[in-house]
This record gives sequence, C-alpha cells and structure tokens, in this order.
Amino acid sequence: MRRTFTLLLALALLLDGCSPALMTSAAPASTAPPDWAAYYAHPRLALEGKRVSQEPRSGYSFEKWELGSIRMDWYRTNRTGRRPLVILSPILAGNDLYVREFASFYAARGMQAVIVYRQKEVFSADRPLKDVEDHFRKTVIELRQALDWLETQEGVDPEKIGSFAISLGAILTVILAAVDPRVRCSVFALPAGHIAEIIMTSQDKAIRKRRRAYLEKHGWDEVKALKELKAVIVSEPMLLAPRVDPGRSLMIIGLFDRVLGLGRSLDLWKALGRPRLIVLPTGHYTAYLATPYLKLATYSFLNRKLTKK
Repeated sequence: MRRTFTLLLALALLLDGCSPALMTSAAPASTAPPDWAAYYAHPRLALEGKRVSQEPRSGYSFEKWELGSIRMDWYRTNRTGRRPLVILSPILAGNDLYVREFASFYAARGMQAVIVYRQKEVFSADRPLKDVEDHFRKTVIELRQALDWLETQEGVDPEKIGSFAISLGAILTVILAAVDPRVRCSVFALPAGHIAEIIMTSQDKAIRKRRRAYLEKHGWDEVKALKELKAVIVSEPMLLAPRVDPGRSLMIIGLFDRVLGLGRSLDLWKALGRPRLIVLPTGHYTAYLATPYLKLATYSFLNRKLTKK
C-alpha cells in the first residue's frame, strides 16, 4: 500500500510541476457587486490582546492569545527582527490538529504563524439558514480584525503577510484575500466553490446528518433546500475569486475529494485565474498523508512570495 501511495504521490508531483501549462484561458469576469468592501467592512476596534499562556518550543514559543472574543494561537519564532506573518485558518468545526503542523513548521523556520479560530458553528435544524451566511461574514470580519492587531505587534512585518488555510478555512480565506490587500499571498488547501451545492451533496458524515435533519424538520426536498441556500449565501468564493492575484496564490486539491467534490475544486481554481496547482492522489481527509511534502512546498511558496523584493 505504501508503494502504491508513493507512485500516486509521484504522479501528483508531476501534475503540480506541469500545472502552469494548464493556464490556457483568462479568469472569468467577476459578477461581484461594487460594494463587497462595504459588506466585509469592519470597525478598527481598539482591541487589547491578552496572552493566556506561553511555553517554549524548539525554535519558537507557543502562545495562546485572546483578542476580545477572538481566540488565537501564536507560534512566535525565536528569530529576531520583523518577520513575515502567516495567518492560518482551520477546517470545519475549528479542528486544528492538521493546521498546527504547518504553523509549527513555519515558525521554526523564521515566520510568525498565527492560527485564528472561528467562532463555534451552531448550525442546526432549529435555526434559520441565514445563520450560515452570518457565520461566514463574521469569520472574514474577525480575520481582518485579527490582522489589525497583529500587524502592529513587535516582530511582525506588516508588509509581509500571507495566509494558509484548509477546507472551510480556505474557502473563507479566498474571500479574505479578495477584500483585504494586506494579504500578499495565499495557500488555499482543499477548498471548492459553490458552497450551497457542497452543503447539499457532500458525503461528509457531519454535513449529511445536519442536512437530513434540516430537510426533515422543514419538510423540504433537496431542490427546495438548494434554492433557499443559494438565496442566503452571499459569501460565495466563486464571486470573489477573480479579485485574487493568481500569481500570488497556490491551490491544493484532492483527486478523490468526495467531501467538496473535485469538479467544484477545479471550478474555484479556474475562477482564481488558474494559479499554481498541486493535485494530490487522495481524498479530502487522506490528504493528511501528504503533510511532509505539503509543509515543504507551502513554506517554499510563502517564503518566496513574502521575501521577494
């Protein structure tokens, strides 16, 4: 089995290396209205960070911070001077086990790496569908508020800010990159477009359970639910992707992703202007097997984009 995975990974690396040749057409014209900036506008609050805990690690210190209601884990590099900052976002439900490996890897190599946690999702059959959009919008605004504070901190170079995010975190970080020019480069790991379709077709166990409960509670069929979701979800990455610079983006997808769907991932890649693409021979969750390679590849990309004159 290990040999098979190695062969498949080699194939994926070849696809990664060949991806620039796929850039044969321009990004689609944006249908986004001119008031996106206003929709994600945020008050520049005088938020005061509170360090909850700190412990030394090899090459960095691990610090837990609270910024009002925003929780952050700061992997503070031991290297002196103003360093590049990478802001990281975890997967659905805020599971940070995967993203922590990237944060520690970046910090040990001289970057400030900060995981910004979303507020807990409270989607249920008893709540209105609009809660989905409210949660997405609030997440983008809180990421911007975190950046307001982080860019003023000692050891952070505000001119060298990048992002790394996975799954739902990556979907919402596409929006962040589109509306906040402080984010100079981005790694989007395992995202996709067409959020309403993802919710209605995903094979993820938790999503299927919530979907079934909502349909039963409201007596809707899937056609009705899809129509209602499309009506309330404003934070659709397909609309904002054309505003993101493809030359400063890296996208990672799973060839056998049944959680988000390969087709929807490729649709988002095209909407982003066909940036550099890494195709993994994995599903959504089994992409974890490629972590050693991805840590090196994503660090190399971020370091090159953030340190280039």
